[in-house]
Amino acid sequence: LKLQFLYLIGHQNLLHPPSRNTMSAGDDFSTFTNDSAMMLAHERALETARPDSLFQDPLAALLEGPKGATLSKAFGEGAAGPMGFGDWTDFHRVWTVVRTKFIDDTVASATAAAGAPAQLVNLGAGFDTRAYRLPCYEKFEASYEVDMDVVTSGKVTVFRALGDRAKAHCPVKNVTTDFMQEGWEGAITGSGYDAARPAVFVSEGLIMYLGVRQEGFLKELSAMAAAGSVLILNFIGGSAPGSHTQEAMSSILTDAGWTGLVFSRFGEAPLNFGRYKAGHEPSELFSFVVCTKA
Repeated sequence: LKLQFLYLIGHQNLLHPPSRNTMSAGDDFSTFTNDSAMMLAHERALETARPDSLFQDPLAALLEGPKGATLSKAFGEGAAGPMGFGDWTDFHRVWTVVRTKFIDDTVASATAAAGAPAQLVNLGAGFDTRAYRLPCYEKFEASYEVDMDVVTSGKVTVFRALGDRAKAHCPVKNVTTDFMQEGWEGAITGSGYDAARPAVFVSEGLIMYLGVRQEGFLKELSAMAAAGSVLILNFIGGSAPGSHTQEAMSSILTDAGWTGLVFSRFGEAPLNFGRYKAGHEPSELFSFVVCTKA
């Protein structure tokens, strides 16, 4: 399997393989993106219901839709083996929880620093709810929630229906773009983002689906990031096609002007929180790097 499409293959083949006669490749990806957002919302809802929850996301249960639970169960059962987790079918639910907590804490830390960025750009935002549940977002002048139209339009409709149940801590600007096309960043700058001022950039579960566009995307992102910006980047680690070793990712980011790179793998202390199953080695397939623009 090509790693950058492993999630896509898992979802579509396990649950609802599209007809080649009725659905284009673009439609396949759009359907997958929306399904992924619902699956992640369901997994955040499960965590919220725990008495020892690592975070609270009261909107998650309202966003998981009719398929969130089915998607999560089928993906865990179908992908655990191929992804190296053996019979640990809850691996992805745990991954969703620890990556959510990791990003929550990293964003909060970035806002606490002197001269903290006053803008946040969420690339591949899906049904993210941080602007509605994290008080630290009060320090942002705006949160730019960027994704494909199929996700953004659906999210706008759902949040409008939620009304007073979804009150953001800062202005939320939903931005539609196509990351596979050069110039995607123009939609963000056209929505009020100030490229002359630092921002926190969150890229969660995105670049692994961009194929040959991954490096170009990172260069374009870097070009719109002012000095003092913080990047929180999720990527597939390793040497297989579509993945990056830490050395390769470090080279790309340092060449683009990022400094102080800190890498973490699923199962290591920063991406564990006591939830990683004992006996499993940390997984480089699920990696993060956090860095600052010089």
